[in-house]
Amino acid sequence: MKIVYVDTSITGHHIPYMSSLISANTEADFVLITPEKISNLVCKQYVCNKFKSKDPFAYIMWMREVCKIVKKENPNIVHFLYGDVFYRYFGVCLSMLKRYKTIVTLHWARTKKIEVFSTKRLCKKVSQVVVHSEYIKQLFEKEYNIHNVCHIEYPQFNSIKCDKKQACDFWGISDKITTIACIGNTRYDKGLDLLLEALKPVKKPYQLLVAGKAEAFDEKYIRDNVVGSEKVKTHLEYLSDDELAYAIGAADIIALPYRRSFNGASGPLGEGVALNKCIIGPKHGVLGYTIERYHLGYVFDTENLESLSEVLERAVEQDFVCDDQYIKYQKMLDKNDFNSKYSALYLNCLIETKY
Repeated sequence: MKIVYVDTSITGHHIPYMSSLISANTEADFVLITPEKISNLVCKQYVCNKFKSKDPFAYIMWMREVCKIVKKENPNIVHFLYGDVFYRYFGVCLSMLKRYKTIVTLHWARTKKIEVFSTKRLCKKVSQVVVHSEYIKQLFEKEYNIHNVCHIEYPQFNSIKCDKKQACDFWGISDKITTIACIGNTRYDKGLDLLLEALKPVKKPYQLLVAGKAEAFDEKYIRDNVVGSEKVKTHLEYLSDDELAYAIGAADIIALPYRRSFNGASGPLGEGVALNKCIIGPKHGVLGYTIERYHLGYVFDTENLESLSEVLERAVEQDFVCDDQYIKYQKMLDKNDFNSKYSALYLNCLIETKY
């Protein structure tokens, strides 16, 4: 079996995601098409320049280049690991690959009318769609009438673990005070500004750790909008694996103050659940469904500061205990489960090809 993996980025979890799939399927031949060469993956690689998502001409040229490589390699399966790039263009050009079994992994669910139309079109053009949430699978099947969809939970890739004291020592913060961690790039849709505002009325003692690359909100913004600079520790840079592990390890609470526009899987949620952390997230969409379904912590009314403040106060005050549903979800995040489900999906594609 030969599989061509296509990805538009090699940052964040993109490499661990791809690496996990390759290491789990040792009998397959792999070919990578990525914007840069990945030195620690030993397989055939092609560099295909990343395009700007808002440039339709660049998108078409990128797809033509991808199709040219695929034709040359003649694989059994073509797997687009970040299929969300097709939303903007309604899956145009995917029909160029109709002679191959094609899989797209969609990390986000789109809900506006035009986006739903795009979702339906692109899903019709491929053999299989993979999503990382039960919520998205149900949405696609029940509301969008899409049935070639498979749910494979986004796994916990980071194997580095540390205890709270060790992690707090790393950041130079106290291990005796409840730590609220907001982890990842400070994009606008991730709502760091909402968290800072919602924390102002919180009376119970806490400390805030903000770790991740600065984007919409920088150091100055945080310092200007936090009550008590002694309560906040920042590290506004891209996190290494060690730094991510220490950030998760130092936390008692993982805060996901995301806006309504965010409706996908969250890396910090998975990392936090792997270490028994309390998760705070919005009530809507994928995050709200997952937190409530598996008792991972608390949800607040999306973009409602009063609701978020109340939830933060409650989470800081109460001891969080993991129950059976929480542990069930932990098991779903196992990397081996992720790999085995993908292997089964590839095998099914091959079986379907024979008949």
